[in-house]
Amino acid sequence: MRRAVRRGATVALLIAWLQHPSAAGPVAPDEPHHDRIAVPTPWIDLGASLMVGPSDGGAPPDHKLAAALTLGGVYAGFTTWTYFAWYRKHKPLSEFRVGGDGLFGSKTYAGGADKLGHAWATMSLARVGTELLHQWGGYHKRTSALVATALSELLFLGVELKDGFYYEFSLGDAAGNTAGALAALALSLSPRLDELFDFRVEYWPSHEYRRQFDGGNVNVAEDYSGETYLLAFHLGGLHALRDARWGGLARFVDVAVGFGTRGYKPDQPRGEPDYQHRQELSIGFSLNVQGVADWLFEGRSRAAQKIGHGVFEVFNAGYVPAVEWRRSPAGTVMTGGA
Repeated sequence: MRRAVRRGATVALLIAWLQHPSAAGPVAPDEPHHDRIAVPTPWIDLGASLMVGPSDGGAPPDHKLAAALTLGGVYAGFTTWTYFAWYRKHKPLSEFRVGGDGLFGSKTYAGGADKLGHAWATMSLARVGTELLHQWGGYHKRTSALVATALSELLFLGVELKDGFYYEFSLGDAAGNTAGALAALALSLSPRLDELFDFRVEYWPSHEYRRQFDGGNVNVAEDYSGETYLLAFHLGGLHALRDARWGGLARFVDVAVGFGTRGYKPDQPRGEPDYQHRQELSIGFSLNVQGVADWLFEGRSRAAQKIGHGVFEVFNAGYVPAVEWRRSPAGTVMTGGA
């Protein structure tokens, strides 16, 4: 627990230096706004930003210390959770181990879903940190994105190094972390790219995980049997379509490519037959809940609109596969975790 607190404090201190005006001073109200990256914000894909600052063009908010401490608290909380989820009941190895379980092979321990999980987690934490520092803290958008992405990459690199003493240092997991960090940076710094694409997860606790939850299993991150990862394309991002007659409905529909695995993780209880393993790749349609939140709360509640849009930037609801391919491994599947 003390280690988690120290890590959180370290994050806060790393960000605190940004309070120097030369590093992250907000644009003065009477000066032209040159931060073209700020509009539209990544959390509002369509239309002008609702979160950059006051509508009258006033100065952006300045809560730098509070934002730094809050982000530090997020990191401390996550580090504490990793201890209980991955290390508390696992004995350390006698030496540091480097290896790998492949990428998306059907015989890997999670069928490849873990690699997308690493990418999604790193990306999500980086994007949350970016918006926390920029929109609430008042830091420059580019600076916020670079700092938050670097912190997220370093956090998950630290987790992977610790895995080397408990499981193994996985080169594939590290590659997934870096891919997620690069995706976060690209989406945060390119409004047009963010207007068109999302990388999200749709999750419902699997039967396999619910059987273990009562026994104290808090490792929800490895409930891959309940997760589907989606690369979603916003039809509403096509301006010609959106501006056509009835085209406004396009903002509620995404075309998505989905990938998930079933039966790999969580493991079956001791003494029971192994679960049926399969990988699922699909192309289909998804409800764009961001568009729903924008439409539902427009002119009613900016806070609800922001929260709804932000949450469903990384979480998905309502995916319907149109075409699906399934593959099951022939032979023994690897064991592993974290």
